[in-house]
Amino acid sequence: MKKYLGLLLMALVVLIPLNVKAAGLAIRDPQSNGDCKSTGDGVITCTLVYQINEGNVDEATVTLTEKGGAKIQSVTSAAGSDWTVSDHTSSNGVWTVKLNSIGVTGSGNLFTFTYVPSGSDDCGVEVATEGKVVPVTPDTPTDNKQTGTTLPYIALGGIVVLATAAYLATRNKSKMYKI
Repeated sequence: MKKYLGLLLMALVVLIPLNVKAAGLAIRDPQSNGDCKSTGDGVITCTLVYQINEGNVDEATVTLTEKGGAKIQSVTSAAGSDWTVSDHTSSNGVWTVKLNSIGVTGSGNLFTFTYVPSGSDDCGVEVATEGKVVPVTPDTPTDNKQTGTTLPYIALGGIVVLATAAYLATRNKSKMYKI
């Protein structure tokens, strides 16, 4: 009986790690990869890039949600992409984009959208697919604040004071003084 229980336990240990991964579409963050470009008239154009780790994907649905007053102007197929925008609808600031392909793997351009930011702090577009959300926010310039420029001078001054005090305290007691 122990022999059969041991074999059953070994079979479970071998079979448990075997799981099936479904093919899934992941979208990389366009802000951190420089896939969003600002034009001179205040319009931002973003190209979404996909990554498929396993299997082939031939259709996908992506939602774009306007946040903080951002207004999406257009959704188009990306140049040189294996994906085509088959349909896109807008309702109350949420755009649903349906995409078709010939069954792609790997990575590449998914589609392009343009939006106008409102200028508020929470402005941006949320991109969601298969339960994963990627926020897209416009780059806002920040004021350069004067911080920490005097810190190295204070540290150097402290080191000079300590070195001088150590020299003065030990100069008459050293063997070099007696020579």
